Amino acid sequence: MENNFTRVKISDVAQKAGVSSGTVDRVIHNRGEVAIKTREKVLKIIREMNYEPDILASTLASKKNYRFASLIPEGDEANLFWKSPAEGLEQALNEIKHFGITIDQHFFPYFDRNAFRKELLTIAESKPSGVVIAPVFSEQTKEILPKFNQLGIPVVFLNTQIENQNNIAFVGQEPGRSGMVAAKLLNYGLVQNAEIFIINIISQLGGNSHILNREKGFRDYFALSHNPSHLKLKTININVQEPETLESVLTQNLGGTESGCRNKGIFVTNSKVFHIAQWLEKNNLSFIKLVGYDLLEQNQEYLKKGTIDFLISQQPREQGYKSIMTLFNHLLMKKQINKDQFLPIDIITKENIDFYINH
Repeated sequence: MENNFTRVKISDVAQKAGVSSGTVDRVIHNRGEVAIKTREKVLKIIREMNYEPDILASTLASKKNYRFASLIPEGDEANLFWKSPAEGLEQALNEIKHFGITIDQHFFPYFDRNAFRKELLTIAESKPSGVVIAPVFSEQTKEILPKFNQLGIPVVFLNTQIENQNNIAFVGQEPGRSGMVAAKLLNYGLVQNAEIFIINIISQLGGNSHILNREKGFRDYFALSHNPSHLKLKTININVQEPETLESVLTQNLGGTESGCRNKGIFVTNSKVFHIAQWLEKNNLSFIKLVGYDLLEQNQEYLKKGTIDFLISQQPREQGYKSIMTLFNHLLMKKQINKDQFLPIDIITKENIDFYINH
């Protein structure tokens, strides 16, 4: 492969292929009629010369602007996780805005399915070039997504995947695998006949498919890798909008003697694990093994103190960044896009947390 320090131009490819620059342009953009043998020859030389189109020049020449849109939950005090994807969206925009790209950011209250539906319809009516959606409400997403498909608007799902939809990509963590990782982490700290609580701190109004898939992965680990008769798994669903429920449910299930709690573990399926850590600390039960998600400031505090043993990072900022860059690569760079873009499952402890929060 040739390794040129200067950008390879269409005219360079045309000269080597023995065709006109117009023919090379038609091959690159897949338009117009080109003989099969000629097309194959041009494509072979493009690969050999490592040709990359000058997207900026092409965009400026065409005077075409691209308007993306995004729809994610509001990153308020009750849902701090969602501040990070919004920051990732902004980071991506700052890197590509000189290509004539803008982003209309839309938000909705996390538990409000009607607001989600309304904003999604507003976006569809505005006919953007591409859309990033956090599809926390699957029914409303499935209802409205065909409108984007009919208009030829590419859609990227962020954080939550809905199977068998016509989105071009999903960017986020593979929930089943992350649940398995959490199970293995807890399994190391417990002996036989342990009692493990799977705590879903959710709203009955929310879309929770990714959380349920984490729980499934967690249970699958023990079912497939260990004899489940040697431990007890119990699921507890707590409505995040009813904090008094959390107190009473935890007291009922965990409020025993210290000796009776020594062989218990807790897996919290989302970033609200700090609620459990706070209760454990208050009741002098910080020795109970606790695993949850994400580097929220509250979670960092309890991880450093050892109340939370492990956090699994979903890399929310990277989710926002990669979602916009996926649209950019699809629409402007004309690159082939991977449908499932799973992010690494990072395990964070008090010993390595500084490497994550300082970078």
